[in-house]
Amino acid sequence: MEKNSGIYRHTYTQTQGPPRRKWVGRVAQSAVFLLLLLVISPWSIPGFSQLNDINNNNNNNNKDEPFQWSSIPPNPVLTYTPCFGIFQCARLSVPLNWNATEHDEEFSSTAALALIKVPARVPITDPRYGGPVLVNPGGPGESGVYQVLTDGEALQTILDSGNLESTFPTEDDGKFYDVVSFDPRGVNNTTPKLDCFSSAFQQQAWQLSMPDYGLLWDSERVIGLEWARAAALGASCSHNAGGGILPYANTAQTVEDMVHIIEQLGEWRAAEAARLLTTTTTNNIIPHHLQYQPGAEKLQYWGFSYGTVIGATFAAMHPDRVSRIVLDGVVDPADHYAGGWYTQLQDADSIISKFCEYCHLAGPDACPLYTGSSASEVEARFTSILQSLKDNPIPVSHTDSPQILTYGDAHLHLLSGMYFPFATVDQFFHLLPALEARNTSAPVLAAMAARKQAALVPTPDTAPYISAMGAVQSISCMDSLDVSTTPEFTREAFTAYLAVLTSQSRWISPSWARNKIACQGYTTRAAWKPPLRFDVQQWANTSHPLLIVGNSHDTVTPLRNARRVASIFPGSVVLQQDSEGHCSHSTPSLCTARAIRRYMQTGQLPREGLVCQPDVRPFVGCIAETKCRFSSEEGKMWEALVTLADPFKLQEAEGLYTYRF
Repeated sequence: MEKNSGIYRHTYTQTQGPPRRKWVGRVAQSAVFLLLLLVISPWSIPGFSQLNDINNNNNNNNKDEPFQWSSIPPNPVLTYTPCFGIFQCARLSVPLNWNATEHDEEFSSTAALALIKVPARVPITDPRYGGPVLVNPGGPGESGVYQVLTDGEALQTILDSGNLESTFPTEDDGKFYDVVSFDPRGVNNTTPKLDCFSSAFQQQAWQLSMPDYGLLWDSERVIGLEWARAAALGASCSHNAGGGILPYANTAQTVEDMVHIIEQLGEWRAAEAARLLTTTTTNNIIPHHLQYQPGAEKLQYWGFSYGTVIGATFAAMHPDRVSRIVLDGVVDPADHYAGGWYTQLQDADSIISKFCEYCHLAGPDACPLYTGSSASEVEARFTSILQSLKDNPIPVSHTDSPQILTYGDAHLHLLSGMYFPFATVDQFFHLLPALEARNTSAPVLAAMAARKQAALVPTPDTAPYISAMGAVQSISCMDSLDVSTTPEFTREAFTAYLAVLTSQSRWISPSWARNKIACQGYTTRAAWKPPLRFDVQQWANTSHPLLIVGNSHDTVTPLRNARRVASIFPGSVVLQQDSEGHCSHSTPSLCTARAIRRYMQTGQLPREGLVCQPDVRPFVGCIAETKCRFSSEEGKMWEALVTLADPFKLQEAEGLYTYRF
C-alpha cells in the first residue's frame, strides 16, 4: 500500500456523535448480489468477458497501448486521465484508516481508489450543469468502474433533462450530470486488493469445487463440508490482514472515502470552471454554484442493493451533506450490521408465482410451460420439473465431453430469471419443457451442457485476480463481526437458521444460507466502526429527504425493507414499482424513471403511496397504455431502461427487443 504524501485529511467534525478521531476503539447484501457467487454459471460469463473486452481492446484515445490503471499514479488531489474512449479515470489516494491518529501505525498509509466518470453532456460552465451523481451497484464488492463502463450512459440518460438542444440554455432547461463511481476498498482496480486467493486460477478452482445446489443442505455431512469450506476461506482472507486492506474494508470507511470524493469533486469543479472561464471569456468570476465549498460539499447518489447500505450509512453519518439520495432495492441496514441475514427472502417465492400467473395469462403461444386450467397448475408443473432433477440428473453426451445437467445447473438459471426477469425468464421457461422431457438430443440441453463445460476451461495463472468471492463476504464480515459482541455460531444454531430461511423461500434459501456461515474462520475485525445500529434514528434529519424505491416482488430486498428504512429517515418517501426482480432496473418502468429524474432534477418527491407499473411483463409483453410507442425523448429513456434490464445483452443477441419505439 502507498504511504501518505501530504494527503488531505478531513478537519471538519461529524454532525452526529463524537468527533471522528474519538471513535477509535468504540463498539460501533446487506443483500449479497448472488450472481457474484455464481461465476461458474453461464449467466455470469457475458459480464466478465465484456469487462475483459473493454480492458483489452480499448485504444485509449488512439494510443497504441490499452489503458492500464497502473499507468496513473495515485494522487490525493483528483486528477483525471482520459480512458476507455469517452470516460475519464483517476486514482485517488485516501487514508487507509480514516479514524487513525498520528500515533497509529497505519496513520501514514493510504489506499488508491480507482474512480471513473462519464462526463456531463454540457460543460461545467453551462447553466444546466448539475454536478456529479455517484452510483454504486451493490455487492458488497461489486465494481463501480464496471458499472459505469457498461451502464453509465444509460443511467445518465435517466437522470438528465431532455432539453439538450436548447439554443439559449438556462437553468430552467433542466440539469445534466456527470455519472461517477469507484471500486470500493479491496475491489477490482482499487489497491491494495483483498487477498483471499493467490491467483485467479485458485479462485476458479475453489468455486468449481462447490457442492451442487441440489445437495444443500440435505445431510449433516454436507453441512460439515460447507462449514469447513467457510472456515478455510475466512482464514485465507484473514491471513494477510495485518499488512492488507481487510480491517479497513468496512462500509463506514467507504462512506468516508465518499466524503473525500465529493470534496475533491467540488475542488476540481471550481478549478475547471476557472480554467474554462479564463480561456473562453473575459469574466473570470466563478459563479456561486460552481465555487468549492470546503467541508460542505453535498452528495448526489443512486445506490442499488448493498449500495443502499452505503447510502443509508452516509445519510446517518453525514445527514447535513445530503443533496439527493436514491436507495433502490433496499437492504435493511440493521440486519446487515447485525449479521442476521433474516430480512432478504420474504418476497422471493412470490416471484415464481407471478411468473406462472403471467405464463397462464399469456397462453401456450407465448409460454411453453402453459397448462390450461390455472396458474397454480403451471406452478405445480414448474416445481415438479425442478424437483425431479434433484434425484435424477440428466446425462448429456452431445458435447465434446460427457456432461450432466443437475438441479444446481437449473437453479442457477432460475436465480438469473428471478434477478433479471426482463432479460432471462422467457429463456428459462423455454428450457423447462426440455428438462421435463429429459430430451438429451434437444439443442437447448446440448447448449446448456456446452456452456457448463466452458466454465471448466482453466483460468491462466497470469490472468488478473479479481477478488469476487473474497470481497462479497469480507466486507460483510467486517461490518458485522465484533470480537466483543459476536457469540460463537454453532452448527445447531445454523440448523435452526436453515429452518427459518426455508420457511421464507424454498427457491433461494439453499444458496442464500451460505451467507450466514461466511464469517467462519475470520480472525480479523474492522479497525473502526461508528456506533450506529439503524434500528431507530440516531442522527439528525437529513438536509434533503431520501427517495426510496422497492419492487412489489424483489428477489432479495423485500419492499418492507424500504418502508422500514423510510421510517428512520423522516420525510423520505417510498416509491413502489409493481414488478418482479432485483431493484427497479430489472424491469423497465418509465413511471419509475420519470420519478427518479424529477427527484434528481428538482428535489420533488413522488406522492406518498404512488405505485408505478412496469411497461412490460414476462410472457405477456407490453402492458403500457401507450402500447410501448414512445415519443423521441421517452424512446431514449426506454432504450436506457432496456440496457439496464438486460445486463447480459441476451435479448439483443436474439433480436428480441420488440418494444422499442
